[in-house]
Amino acid sequence: MHQLKTFLKQFFLINDTPHKIAGGAALGIFLGITPGEGVLTTLILASIFRLNRLSATAGVLATNMWMTILVLPFSAGVGAFIFKTNAKDLINNFHATYHLGLKFFFSKIIFLDLLLPLIIGFVITAGAIALVFYFLIYFLLKYNKIEFK
Repeated sequence: MHQLKTFLKQFFLINDTPHKIAGGAALGIFLGITPGEGVLTTLILASIFRLNRLSATAGVLATNMWMTILVLPFSAGVGAFIFKTNAKDLINNFHATYHLGLKFFFSKIIFLDLLLPLIIGFVITAGAIALVFYFLIYFLLKYNKIEFK
């Protein structure tokens, strides 16, 4: 039991470089905003990229689901702008086809005309928000000498 506690403490240590803490938080925020991603994906990717797992978990838990709903109109706008379509139509069509299930979910029309613009919009929006938070957290940690022990 002691070894398990020691492993968990080391797995979730916040005492890390500002880059790793800010990078973990940005990864968590990015995955928390994009639909369908969660804590497990965040932990795996934070481990692969050698970012701070505690800050990544905090980022994904702080933004998971509720932020997706708040960012949907803006993401639809970004996707609609890139794909030269109407954002309001994207949101209305998404709500109209959501109940059809997986059989129609991956059809060519729904995927290319509806999901692809929304996915691209979410990735760009979440990436921009995560990048802003990366620099904000990084500079707060780097120049204010905040230490977590």
